[in-house]
Amino acid sequence: MICASVTDLLVSDNMIKSRWEKAFRWLKNEGWKNIPQGQTEIDGSEIYVFRSGYRSKVYSDCRFETHRRYADIQLVISGTELLEVRGREGMRVCEAYSAEKDIEFLDGDSRGANTVILSYPLAAVLFPDDAHKPSIAPDDIPGEIEKIVVKVLLE
Repeated sequence: MICASVTDLLVSDNMIKSRWEKAFRWLKNEGWKNIPQGQTEIDGSEIYVFRSGYRSKVYSDCRFETHRRYADIQLVISGTELLEVRGREGMRVCEAYSAEKDIEFLDGDSRGANTVILSYPLAAVLFPDDAHKPSIAPDDIPGEIEKIVVKVLLE
């Protein structure tokens, strides 16, 4: 996991440089300001973004998820939500991996998890080993959220 202001995101040596540079540049140039709800391609299937509006959830209604083919760059552009992140080791699959949606859901406790407060401009970059529990309402008081998730192909 990487957490940084959207303006400070940098490409590291173990990333596919051109994809990550393109994704970070799109975020820094605020390309998300002019896209509709739903999925929008940035660079075909290699980089795309999903914009959504929803209500955050009480903690007990949230669950851990992981992805295999894509990394997430999560950016809450309106509102505030909590994100828990921990290593996926020791967790049990509770909903099998869907290759079509590139997601599986996991059960496991939150001991050792890091909690990040996502509020613009803080972004979280999440990789396949990062089990993450998004959409958590601060203080268990749900609120309106507007969020973008940029998906970057890792293969």
